[in-house]
Amino acid sequence: MQNIVCFVSDFGLEDAWVGVCHAVIHRACPLARVVDLGHQIPPFDIRKGAAVAAAGVYQLPEAIHLVVVDPGVGGGRKDLCITTPRGTRLVGPDNGVLILAAERSGGVEAAYAVDPSKIDFRKPLGTFHARDVLAPAAAALACGVEPASLGDPVDPASLVPAPFAPTVSDGEYVVAPVLECDRFGSLRLRIAAEELAERGLDSERLEVGFGHLTLEVPFASTFVDVAEGDPVALVDSSGWLTLAIRMGSAAERYGIESGALARVRAL
Repeated sequence: MQNIVCFVSDFGLEDAWVGVCHAVIHRACPLARVVDLGHQIPPFDIRKGAAVAAAGVYQLPEAIHLVVVDPGVGGGRKDLCITTPRGTRLVGPDNGVLILAAERSGGVEAAYAVDPSKIDFRKPLGTFHARDVLAPAAAALACGVEPASLGDPVDPASLVPAPFAPTVSDGEYVVAPVLECDRFGSLRLRIAAEELAERGLDSERLEVGFGHLTLEVPFASTFVDVAEGDPVALVDSSGWLTLAIRMGSAAERYGIESGALARVRAL
């Protein structure tokens, strides 16, 4: 699966940028297969890009993940290739957009600052590192180049962290940020399915609070386990604990946005 390049960006589909990156990858490595996970990330929204990239790693943990949400392009931040203990390889800017995805694959095992001179003889355009540095790096990986050949190692501790608060325990509560609100208004929390038992949240009912709002909701398997219009907690298709409304929007009903902190405990 190491010739699959899973591609996330905020480029949209109205302009040529996504297609140009496809062309660069195809020219450099005809064996590469590009999966367009999503290109409708709101412009410059590193949080949304990080959440979507993490969903991609959950589905394709052994692929190469090219993630480009890069408001600081050309401004001195590093272009990175990150490896993880479970085989995921991530390519993108050092602005935190890769870190949540790396966590879904066991954390950052090693990181390298991509050196453009090692993948192309031309100087990269300052406004389009996706085409001139990152896509060629992903293509090189897809054709078998080792990550260490792309540039010098970088101390993982020096990388820009994920653009979310950490998940922490606070007495009987687990405090976690909202990673994203999807198009249906469901609220994904930074609590992975594999953490639920460890954090004491494998219960039939949960209390979920935001600020002064406190909800008691069933922890169910699917949306239809509750009546239309009722709230429900479940593990969604991206593997996160999620607060949803059947046939409605939890984000709109409760006025919650990405980055808000949730308090969760078992009942």
